[in-house]
Amino acid sequence: MKLRERFWLWGHPEKCYNNMYGNKGISRMTPMEACLYLGVRNTFMVPDGEHDGTRVNRRQYNKSFKTLLKTGWEFGGESITAKGDTKIIDDYLEDCKEFPNISCAVFDDFKKDGRYKNIPLEKFNIIMDKLHNNDIKSLQTWMVLYTHEFGLDKQVDEDFQPYINAFDGVIMWTWCEKDVVLIPEKFEIFKKMTPNHHRMFGCYLWNFGEEKEATAKAVKWQLDWYRERILAGEAEGVVLHTNTMADLDLDAYDAAIEWMKLHGDEEVN
Repeated sequence: MKLRERFWLWGHPEKCYNNMYGNKGISRMTPMEACLYLGVRNTFMVPDGEHDGTRVNRRQYNKSFKTLLKTGWEFGGESITAKGDTKIIDDYLEDCKEFPNISCAVFDDFKKDGRYKNIPLEKFNIIMDKLHNNDIKSLQTWMVLYTHEFGLDKQVDEDFQPYINAFDGVIMWTWCEKDVVLIPEKFEIFKKMTPNHHRMFGCYLWNFGEEKEATAKAVKWQLDWYRERILAGEAEGVVLHTNTMADLDLDAYDAAIEWMKLHGDEEVN
């Protein structure tokens, strides 16, 4: 397997972050275009932007993703985590019939502001069981977990651990670029919290946490460090965030593209 086949895009509807998070540029790049541009072979699709009244058409995006190895959609919204509504899972499983590269579901911002507490663990486990065990396809489940959300209070971490255990995999993200220096230390804690899980890293190509451009230096450092962890067997891949600034001539994106040209075709086990 080539290293680029371990990389994912964190995709959003095109244009959804124009004039947001400090970004003044006007982007038009779609998630599939960004996969091609960045040289990655998988995507998580996160339908941000529905707040403007326009529903994201999953089928249209799934058709554009047909040449990708794996795709997965975000399911951490209020319909599941607050209401326990599983109809969206039924609809998603129907999508799997037509689009066999759909392989997983991801829960974004699952711990943010205590959102996970809105649904009892017993009820959440029922939801997860439906994703894993059904008549159509067993889907791998992923959680987003930020470095500022663990390793601060041992009791809080212990209370959250049963929810982590409900997932197959966890993606470790760092929200603010100023905290990139903490990644090695945080990863040691992260490994202890995910002893039997699949692991990936998230890498921001725009500094959303501080509402400004990401630096090429920080992006390259992260990708180099994450590559070492992949080669060591401590993690499976990296998720690049996101398509919505990819066509704005930003140094961080250029650095990611050059890095992928250098390392993307390396063979990994």
